Amino acid sequence: MTAPQWQPPGGMAGPPRSSAAKRYGPLIGVLAVVLLVGAFTVFRPSDGGGETASEGTTPVGTSDLPVTYNDAKAADGDLSVYPDNCDPETGNVKLPSIYAPPCVPEFTGDNGGETYQGVSSDTIKIVEYRASQNGDLSALLQGLLDPPENQDKTKAALQMMFDDFYETYGRKIEIIPFEATGQMNDETAATADAIKVADEIGAFASWGGPALATSYQETLASKGVLCIGCGQGTPDSAFQENAPYLWGYQATPEQFLINLGDFVTKDLNGRKAEWGGDDVKDKDRVFGVVHFEQEVPVYKDLESEVAAEGKKRGYETKVTETYTFDIAKFPERAQTIIAKMKSEGVTTIIFLGDPLMPIYLTEAATAQNYFPEWVVTGTVLTDSTTFGRRYDPEQWKHAFGLSSLPARTLREDGEAYRLHNWYFGEDPAASTLVQLMYPAIQQIYLGVHLAGPNLTPESFRDALFSLPPAGGGPTSPHISFGDRGYFTSPITGESRPDYLAIDDTTLMFWDAEAFGKDESGCEAAGMWRYYDMGKRYMPGEMPGGGVALFDPTNTVTIYGTDGAPPIPAEDVPPEYPSPNKTVPYNQADVIPPSNAACTV
Repeated sequence: MTAPQWQPPGGMAGPPRSSAAKRYGPLIGVLAVVLLVGAFTVFRPSDGGGETASEGTTPVGTSDLPVTYNDAKAADGDLSVYPDNCDPETGNVKLPSIYAPPCVPEFTGDNGGETYQGVSSDTIKIVEYRASQNGDLSALLQGLLDPPENQDKTKAALQMMFDDFYETYGRKIEIIPFEATGQMNDETAATADAIKVADEIGAFASWGGPALATSYQETLASKGVLCIGCGQGTPDSAFQENAPYLWGYQATPEQFLINLGDFVTKDLNGRKAEWGGDDVKDKDRVFGVVHFEQEVPVYKDLESEVAAEGKKRGYETKVTETYTFDIAKFPERAQTIIAKMKSEGVTTIIFLGDPLMPIYLTEAATAQNYFPEWVVTGTVLTDSTTFGRRYDPEQWKHAFGLSSLPARTLREDGEAYRLHNWYFGEDPAASTLVQLMYPAIQQIYLGVHLAGPNLTPESFRDALFSLPPAGGGPTSPHISFGDRGYFTSPITGESRPDYLAIDDTTLMFWDAEAFGKDESGCEAAGMWRYYDMGKRYMPGEMPGGGVALFDPTNTVTIYGTDGAPPIPAEDVPPEYPSPNKTVPYNQADVIPPSNAACTV
């Protein structure tokens, strides 16, 4: 069989428009490189939704997808075709996860061979993009990373586990490492790399991409290659224009702004800055915004849209300050930003940026005897305890805000770590980064599993759109894909398909006196405390009316620790016997973890 020709993204003729991605860039995704330390996030898996909800529609073509166990059962179909690892009670495979995939019939016969580029009768080619190291970041974060050798061992182990539980229709998923040729903001190198991935390697998909060079994902999409997790913070418009080729995990800026806007206008605006220092706490809130910007300004249009929408709701930002990602200039720029905020009477600073800039902003604020409220927005790792402890403690005790990450559990209770331990009876070699590796690999397997033997970008899309939503408890984000009415266009107000996994957010505040482990396992004082026991809010469901932050009553720092409740029942997965498989490497070759992260 000859592989079909790719279809232009979004149904357009020719390459996709890049205007939106160029205009907005990867909003606050500048630190996708810092996602290398993604084990800071106790991040449950990244899977997606289907058409069991009343909202939304299913893409044309889903009739070709395999019939899941529950659908067959509802139609009085033949249940004998489903594998032994299918749980008839749930209709999902016997994987102890609330995100376990639906059972599909055990495959036999002809898989169609070459159904698309990168797909043969035997293999599916997936490129793993490995970013070029940035010297500044490497120097700061080296101690927080698992050694590359341990990372490769863990990836192989996760693949082995997924091969046992996901149907790949006679094909082996082949993950091909690809070393980037340029830095994270090198558009020329990114384009050349994408051309090589698509034309020379002939990949079906790329896992990851450069942090600041959107041309990588745009070029791949124009060539009909999937890009999964390629641009942290990529605007929703880029996902729509490049459909069905771009996929990710955390919400787009437009999606996240729904809950952030509700929180600011319903809970903060028009009230006293009660959680700030003595210099501001008795004053009416005056808002300032600090956000990342590129060398050539790209956020003016977005700022205008936000300002217009805020004005309708009685909200106004008095001061907006930006900065570019140049670590050497962070200290000087921070001093200037803080001086401006103080002189303009800003009581409340909303921060949207990387996790390094607050180090310098908070130092500058204390040096200038200025103690505003700090509103975090969940941008890359600013909502982690690990980085929170790097910020000036006199400032950060006034910090609160939103996070799309779940309320924390012990590291060993995190989805990826726990499943690895269950399957092998061993801790993962990459004990820190396993939580970052897991979502992308699982999303790839999930799409293949539900797409059926005729694997194409369209069947991959229909597969993820067909998956029922899951999660939504305090320690497990609500995960879905497709058009379910959760998200709308900021311009037209129309519902639109969702190509990213996490839908909901939680509220939190910094407790400077709470003592415990951060996401890297380091013990010290200072932790995020999750409001209302980590309750999660879907778009449009923020509580409103003023929330009682900085009151430890009915809050939690880490579920399952001494003095804290166990993981909520709604987040506890089914139990199944462990396969007790042997890890696909020699344990003696695992490099012992370093405690350097605790001294950074």
